[in-house]
Amino acid sequence: MRPSSSVASSGDTAPPRLYFIPFPTPGHALPMSDLARLFASRGADATLVLTHANASRLGGPVARAAATGLRIRIHALTLPAEAAGLTGGHESADDLPNRELAGPFAIAVDLLAPLFTDLLRRHPADAVVFDGVLPWAATAAPELGIPRYAFTGTGCFALSVQRSLLLHSPQNGVASDTEPFLVPGLPDAVRLTRSRLAEATLPGADSREFLNRMFDVERATAGWVVNSFADLEQRYIEHYEKVTGKPVFAVGPVCLVNGDGDDTLERGRGGEAAAAAEAARVLKWLDTKPARSVVYVCFGSLTRFPREQVSELGMGLADSGANFVWVVGDKNVPPLPDIDAATPGRGLVVRGWAPQVAVLRHKAVGAFVTHCGWGAVTEAAAAGVPVLSWPVFAEQFYNEALVVGLAGTGVAIGAERGYVWGGEALGGVVVGREAVAERVRGALADEALRRRAGEMGERARRAVEAGGSSYEAVGALLEDVLPPRAPEP
Repeated sequence: MRPSSSVASSGDTAPPRLYFIPFPTPGHALPMSDLARLFASRGADATLVLTHANASRLGGPVARAAATGLRIRIHALTLPAEAAGLTGGHESADDLPNRELAGPFAIAVDLLAPLFTDLLRRHPADAVVFDGVLPWAATAAPELGIPRYAFTGTGCFALSVQRSLLLHSPQNGVASDTEPFLVPGLPDAVRLTRSRLAEATLPGADSREFLNRMFDVERATAGWVVNSFADLEQRYIEHYEKVTGKPVFAVGPVCLVNGDGDDTLERGRGGEAAAAAEAARVLKWLDTKPARSVVYVCFGSLTRFPREQVSELGMGLADSGANFVWVVGDKNVPPLPDIDAATPGRGLVVRGWAPQVAVLRHKAVGAFVTHCGWGAVTEAAAAGVPVLSWPVFAEQFYNEALVVGLAGTGVAIGAERGYVWGGEALGGVVVGREAVAERVRGALADEALRRRAGEMGERARRAVEAGGSSYEAVGALLEDVLPPRAPEP
């Protein structure tokens, strides 16, 4: 990617019109919403394409941005649920009560393709930033010649690992799920086990389908838009550009587009009164705790731990002696252990949603127990908070390898294997209460870990400031989108 300043502020150039379309689930829609507001703040005309449910969740910050004069709006599409055999009114993946509905939901998402095509034909854009798991968004209305840029949803390190696993299959050459193997062709010596791999790369999986999809996206995209920054994974940004032959625009952490006001407090829950009350409750509780004394525990919107693992986690937090905020899901949650008596005043349990970015920025928070979804990784990096990594599925173990093994801003809590999404009830206990308690105490007391995470937070903030690497990447993409101006006579 070539460095550039913003071109959208030039008075003699019409603002580029960009569409942003994510896969309908919070882990994708939230950063894409931040991304759209980021580009609008640099002068682009941004349209965020969402299902109605996600439009309701994310509408507040977009409306506030538009009210300040930014060119940004939401275009809501109706998910064709009935045509896909999907019942229950589910318009976001995190709203699905079980994995059996994931198939019909995926069909319904694919049926958005003609709706998006019609939108492009009626209101053409200068570029489309599409979610990499929506290949139809890369090919909709091809006759218009609109350049497409894939938003990857994860970082270049994990993308590079996944690409190598799919192409070279080193995981097929070991005798057991626990035998380490070297991932070939990377800038560093990265070792994994089969127990830590995404399902698509396991022996017996239909990896050919994923390979074909990967190559289809690579052919269709004009470049990669990544929620990352140079100081976190510069060598892998360069590596991914080299192996794919397409430029990488590392524009993150995009969560930093949110200030310290309502955008952060309501992020992901719109203007819901209950969300505002919950945010106030959590932050008021944190205000009563000493600096860096609280561990924040959250596993994203899709993780469903089995009953016995929930119990071990809860009792481990109680045994740790630390203050904690524990966010649990609001669907299919097994009974929580009775930890109130063991943690008087030390623990706060939050059901469903918490203002994660605001919590991580709070001075009382000293560590973050996370599944290592990429959004969580970048939010922790932006806040300068150490990570206690507990990967669950997908590419999360790859993200752990980056955070713990290369960046040094986290420690592993001890998960040696993950769960199969939708089959967590059969997965048993992965991390016991003793390990939870020990790792939490250790992370909160580790001054060197805290220092490294704090330094990464400073680098993240500098990256998005004028002249920083991510700031320049936004300008470079805008230059890439706009046609070259005719030379002056």
